[in-house]
Amino acid sequence: MAADPLPSDLDDSAATPAEPSLAIERSAIRRVTAEQIEIQRSAVGIATFDRGTIRQSDAGLVVGRSVAVDQVRVGILASPVVRGEVHTLLDLRSAVAIGFGMVLGKLFVSLLRAAARRILP
Repeated sequence: MAADPLPSDLDDSAATPAEPSLAIERSAIRRVTAEQIEIQRSAVGIATFDRGTIRQSDAGLVVGRSVAVDQVRVGILASPVVRGEVHTLLDLRSAVAIGFGMVLGKLFVSLLRAAARRILP
């Protein structure tokens, strides 16, 4: 199906909204992407957005610049700004802590090996 072209007197910026926003309520969604989103009482597999609000929902992966949450359970949360009550398996802070711990652990094991080589013939 072909789309009709816009009349020449219509401005393209008036035809498309500047900030697409999306509101989802009581749904199950595999993947959603938007600039601004509001999710309420839903299950989402993957949610990607700039700014979003999630209330009383479950999600597998949430990636956003700013996330406001209320009673949400998320598998992996990647966002520099998070406000509200959220329960995660892995978020940015814990991922950095795990990575830092792995580097320190590897350094400690290397130091122990070097010390053991010096002490033992």
